[in-house]
Amino acid sequence: MEQITKSTNILVIDDDLGVRESLKIILRDKYCVSTTSNIDEAIVSMDTVKPEMIFLDIKMPKANGLDFLKQMRSANTTIPIIMITAHPSIENTITSLRNGAFDFIVKPFQPTEILNVAEKALHHSNELWEKDMLVNNLRKAAQQNFFSTTEALLHAIDAKDSYTAGHSKRVSELSAFVAKELGKNEPEIEVLRYSAYLHDIGKIGVGDLVLTKPSYLTPEEFHLMKRHAEIGYKILTPIKFLEKCLPIVRHHHEWYNGKGYPDGLEGSDIPFEASILSIIDAYDALTTDRHYHKKYSHQKACEIITQGIHTQFTPTVTEKVLAIINRHHEAYLQQGRAEESLIL
Repeated sequence: MEQITKSTNILVIDDDLGVRESLKIILRDKYCVSTTSNIDEAIVSMDTVKPEMIFLDIKMPKANGLDFLKQMRSANTTIPIIMITAHPSIENTITSLRNGAFDFIVKPFQPTEILNVAEKALHHSNELWEKDMLVNNLRKAAQQNFFSTTEALLHAIDAKDSYTAGHSKRVSELSAFVAKELGKNEPEIEVLRYSAYLHDIGKIGVGDLVLTKPSYLTPEEFHLMKRHAEIGYKILTPIKFLEKCLPIVRHHHEWYNGKGYPDGLEGSDIPFEASILSIIDAYDALTTDRHYHKKYSHQKACEIITQGIHTQFTPTVTEKVLAIINRHHEAYLQQGRAEESLIL
């Protein structure tokens, strides 16, 4: 506990120099204390100080401490904030606590009072951290269990149709690569990665005769195959952490001209991520052997997709994605040549 407390950063925000120095003297034996005289200074200093506890004066010339408290809570920060004032009132106390203050102390204060409230705040903060860690670990375990189960389902689909074996994994990996190249942040990349991995999960609800038919589908059979996007959407809907994946899974077969499925969306109504996935999905389908065609070369696949711009595929997005896929393909070829030279 001693090691934890000495590494804890406390920020004191008060326009009264005497109060700032008093709190610093009281707290400095156990904590790393920094002080500022106003909110503006505090906001700047927080980029480097990274406080784990804040003592905040309510009334200051430039800004109101209560406003800063609300600002901190609206940012969902869990930093314990202890309000201090020389003019206590029931209204201020209630307002402070309702807006997420950890405690409320009145000037002049005693050293023991300050140390006690700091210790309680630190203990509370540690408890919250431990609970958050527990929740995160449970969430990760639940997600891992889900993806293990999902992987088994996808293997079951692959087992029915050897031509599509590994399709979901390849599309997922390439989708993540494309998203990163497009400048997406890590959470956005993960959403597209998961969506791509799960985009064909609905095929578990399509009959084997349709999935494995060694020729083109009849209109009736194609109607059954088209249901996989909506079935996949329904399978994933109850899973809260996949909420952002749902529109991508549902709409990855929509066409730019509105002739896709399941909802006939067109143009900008199609989710951006679904447009990306539709291109990568088509690219992988074209560059692997299928019942109804032998695999095309990388160049030919890109030509076919380019011909589908303005009809099946969204302009601009398609050009950007194909440029990235082309770079990815070139890197793959270079890697293959390097490995071949090592073998030789």
